[in-house]
Amino acid sequence: MLRFVKNYYLIIIAALLLSLSRLPLYLGWLVFFAFVPLLSHFERREHKLGGQIISALLFSLIQIVLVFYWIGSVTFGGLIGIWLIFALYYFVVFNLLQRIWYRLPALRMPAFICIFISFEFLPNFSQMRFPWWNIGYALSNFLPLLQALELGGMSLLALLILSLNYLIYTLTQKNYRAWIAIVLIFTIWYSYGKYRLLTLPLIEEDMPMAVMQPSIEQDDKWDDAKYRQILSRYDELCERAVASGKELIVFPEAAIPDYLLLDRRVQSDLNALLRDHQIAIFTGFPHAERAPADYPVPHYSYNAASLFTPDGKHQDLYFKNILVPVGERMLWLEHFPFLWKLQFGQANWEFGTRIPRYHFRGKEFSPSICYELAFPHFYQRANFEDGKGGHSKADFHVNITNDAWFGTSYGPWLHGIMTRFRAIESRTQFYRSANTGISMIVDPKGQMLASTELFEIDNISAPLYTSPSLPLYSRIYRYPWAFVALTILLVILSFFYPRRVQ
Repeated sequence: MLRFVKNYYLIIIAALLLSLSRLPLYLGWLVFFAFVPLLSHFERREHKLGGQIISALLFSLIQIVLVFYWIGSVTFGGLIGIWLIFALYYFVVFNLLQRIWYRLPALRMPAFICIFISFEFLPNFSQMRFPWWNIGYALSNFLPLLQALELGGMSLLALLILSLNYLIYTLTQKNYRAWIAIVLIFTIWYSYGKYRLLTLPLIEEDMPMAVMQPSIEQDDKWDDAKYRQILSRYDELCERAVASGKELIVFPEAAIPDYLLLDRRVQSDLNALLRDHQIAIFTGFPHAERAPADYPVPHYSYNAASLFTPDGKHQDLYFKNILVPVGERMLWLEHFPFLWKLQFGQANWEFGTRIPRYHFRGKEFSPSICYELAFPHFYQRANFEDGKGGHSKADFHVNITNDAWFGTSYGPWLHGIMTRFRAIESRTQFYRSANTGISMIVDPKGQMLASTELFEIDNISAPLYTSPSLPLYSRIYRYPWAFVALTILLVILSFFYPRRVQ
């Protein structure tokens, strides 16, 4: 046991520091030191294949247990799967980093930065995408530092954080000149953020809308015996919204617990809310459309949303574009049809392809559902593609989610805080309705204008602020592929150099 601790204690310390920086404990500053023990782990000696595997399993396990444990409340098997998948990712990262570390020692810093940025960036793609590991989220309480998101998004935050980590690591190697670079980077970074907070132009707009948090328990939501009780709560919250002068209210994901457009009873009940309160409602609901005869199932099923007006009509349907792997759709069904027969409680929704724009009182907003909040690239589409081939900037975004699955764990906070990051990246205000919380309204500077507590039953509202500012990131958001290309180049170069024995 002592030998094991001796071999891996630096990995354990690094994983603990990284995990604590992600939690709502105001310890985000730990992220600037979290990778120093990891770099020291590689500096001590070259590790064999078995050691790299153990290091990856440990590094992933500690983060899973401390930060992402709440996934197990929905699917314990899924939690184990995520642990193993990210252990595999970390194994590749550690293997590549060590290879370059001992073959190209002069390129250790760029290799460390490029490999870890690539590790964060690539999980944005494929059906297994799960980009929740990004180290930049540790800075959620440091608003001035987050303003750099408009320049380069999450990859720029990672670049700055990783650079500071490496420079601090070199201090342990007695490179005291690194203090100059550390002070310079942090001073420029912080000063830019303070400057943008003071100078970013915001225009206050008249937008009489509210965000609803009904806090319907997950076990009650699909219980038909509780249906009338749920509708009664919606009715009460709509009445409150109207009494405060609101004309649009945002319901959460799947707020209508039935196939709204296919069930006359549910349609009638929604129409009653619209008519009685003379209010527009943006809501989520399940939807289905008939599939071709040769499709494995009779219907295409969708996680859907739309804007309903007081006359009972609705605008375009939005179908969720990015689905939770396994949780909302089994992986690779289009390639392996036999997987349709596997059932782990997943819904097997279909992927949406469009992001429509909704219109209300002369303003346009883009929709998103739940998990899509984690994807910066999605919001670059949503912010600048108007669904009709144009590229006009959205006035605001609406994100709806459930999050009741995760109870009082860190999950809802970790999910919700992403709103601040997406708002700054796009310089567009967000209205987020979460069934049991945390609902929030965040302005283009990333400032929290209104929010709820977990399981609070309430509406929240705030003025709409728009910004004419077009972030640089919106024009260059594909640039992280350069880090992937550099990683590949460094790995190729490493094959032409012998291993340096220390």
